[in-house]
Amino acid sequence: MNKAGSVQNLKPLKKGDPRCAELQAKGTIVRKQNSVKRQKMRDELNTLLKLSLQKGDLILPEEVTSLAEAKDLNIPVQTAINIAMIQRAIMGDVQAATWVRDTLGEKPTDKVELDQSLTIEAWAKNHDVKL
Repeated sequence: MNKAGSVQNLKPLKKGDPRCAELQAKGTIVRKQNSVKRQKMRDELNTLLKLSLQKGDLILPEEVTSLAEAKDLNIPVQTAINIAMIQRAIMGDVQAATWVRDTLGEKPTDKVELDQSLTIEAWAKNHDVKL
């Protein structure tokens, strides 16, 4: 049952093996290429998100007074996406509500509050020490 391409046939390279440095160098090159591709995609996305939905004067998000009004305005693509997600969240779409929350930076795992105050009494109690 042992196939030539099986994971069971893999053997780790030992330190100092010349193939190890070669494979690391190849991996570094590919990682850098992927990083450049991802950055290009982010830049393109940022550019596209700033475009207006229609030809003509762009209406800034600050000028929109209601979600209903925004439907017919020439707003940026990013604003249209945000409005669409807010509307979906209002209609009960939990994933959209989560997206809105996370985009605002309110993701529960992003905020960790740590109270480092520790009284001598609490320390003593945790360490079974009598004062």
